[in-house]
Amino acid sequence: MSMEKNNWIETILNSTNGITQVTPNDALFSKIQQRIEPQNKVSSKTLWFAAASIAVLVMLNVSIIASKSKSEKNSTTAYLEMTINKSNQLY
Repeated sequence: MSMEKNNWIETILNSTNGITQVTPNDALFSKIQQRIEPQNKVSSKTLWFAAASIAVLVMLNVSIIASKSKSEKNSTTAYLEMTINKSNQLY
């Protein structure tokens, strides 16, 4: 049975021998290509607007984070000054 199975597999594999490649009609090929191409393309103006918006948002976030860290540093320094120097005594 194994020999019959191998012969059947070889017969199937060799069944494509001698088949010639078909060349499509140029008009039909161009119609197919037009349908395959995406119909809804995003304009470059929209892409630049989206990129500029993202850049503005990133810059705003960075500036907010920088200002918060600066204010936290100042408040920490002020708290430290108030707790250490309760009186005017130097010693």
